[in-house]
Amino acid sequence: MTNEQENKLSDMLLQSLYDYHFANDGGSYHLPKAMVEAEPSSKIAIDYLIEQDYAVDNGQGTDNLVLSITPQGMDYIKNK
Repeated sequence: MTNEQENKLSDMLLQSLYDYHFANDGGSYHLPKAMVEAEPSSKIAIDYLIEQDYAVDNGQGTDNLVLSITPQGMDYIKNK
């Protein structure tokens, strides 16, 4: 996967988190960790969003990623 493809996937995932946040009263998006591990490109994109503080995983210690968009992630989407 090229950097451009990774960036597009990261942007798409962040937009999805943004939309999910407002559609579900600020709710977090739950994904089984096994599903993410099975798709390396998704894992790279999610890790990037977390490293950039655009998203946070509140699912430590569980079998799920519990992803939420951060204020920085919202700003990124609004200003894109």
